[in-house]
Amino acid sequence: MLLIPTVVKQLPPVSAEWVNRLKNAYKHKIAPIHPSPIIILGHQKSGTTAIAALLGQISGLPFTIDPFHHIDLNAHLRQKLFKQELAFDDLVQGHKFYFSTPIIKDPNFTFLYEDVSRCFPQATFVQVMRDPRDTIRSVLNRLKLPGNLPALEGSWCTPLQKMAAKGWSLMIAGNLPQVKGSNYIERLAHRWNWTIDTYNAHRDEIILLCYEDFLQDKADTIRELAQQVGLNPIHDISAQVDIQYQPRGNHQVSWLEFFGKDNLRTIETICGNRMQSFGYHLSEPPVKFDATSDKVPDFSDFAAAFV
Repeated sequence: MLLIPTVVKQLPPVSAEWVNRLKNAYKHKIAPIHPSPIIILGHQKSGTTAIAALLGQISGLPFTIDPFHHIDLNAHLRQKLFKQELAFDDLVQGHKFYFSTPIIKDPNFTFLYEDVSRCFPQATFVQVMRDPRDTIRSVLNRLKLPGNLPALEGSWCTPLQKMAAKGWSLMIAGNLPQVKGSNYIERLAHRWNWTIDTYNAHRDEIILLCYEDFLQDKADTIRELAQQVGLNPIHDISAQVDIQYQPRGNHQVSWLEFFGKDNLRTIETICGNRMQSFGYHLSEPPVKFDATSDKVPDFSDFAAAFV
């Protein structure tokens, strides 16, 4: 006769939630890390999700969207990475499942490029670039924040601080990673500059995709990109190209109306040299640039530094 301890007899029936947690833990433990993934870079709200998803759909391959959103909602791990208190390789080893697919997208990788590329030396990198005025407006639309304030204060800060995904509030504060700037517009502009400096420093290693080119012909752009990164574009994605993969920003409002003259000038002053080098035109007559405003900032205290 099998004797079962009373405490075991009194255990409640196994719940579906518990079984799913167990299955997920096992899946994460045994998942093989992909040795040569296609990694999608770019600033938040620059179109990276759409590009990654469509690349997966046209090739029939699985893809991972925003690993940090799943494993680091409170942004503690990212802060440790930028402070060099955590090695990126250790993070990957601890969360293998999110690095097991052939296509992986996370904008945070852009600011950790050197660490990511060392961890995945056989990876193919694609960076999505979008006009900073559209990028910043889309970020602020996503967070339901206006673009024409001199600073975010009072009631505007409360909803942001209550968000479960802490990365957004840290980004606006200029702390993920740390960027200079006296207000939220300046910080986001310098952050966009960082993404461009990432590409410029590693042009031979990164395939650049302009989001504006994608909008002109979405299906053909993805088909050409798939071939460029060595994938076979076997599926018709014409029915998927207009799916909204992220909350849509308000494109009906002009840059001047959304940002106001001062904040729009701030973006174009900080980002202007880089914008024009990639064919983005200023919306006003040329302004006099501060000789120091467009230099690459010194981030030697952080994991990713670009000179």
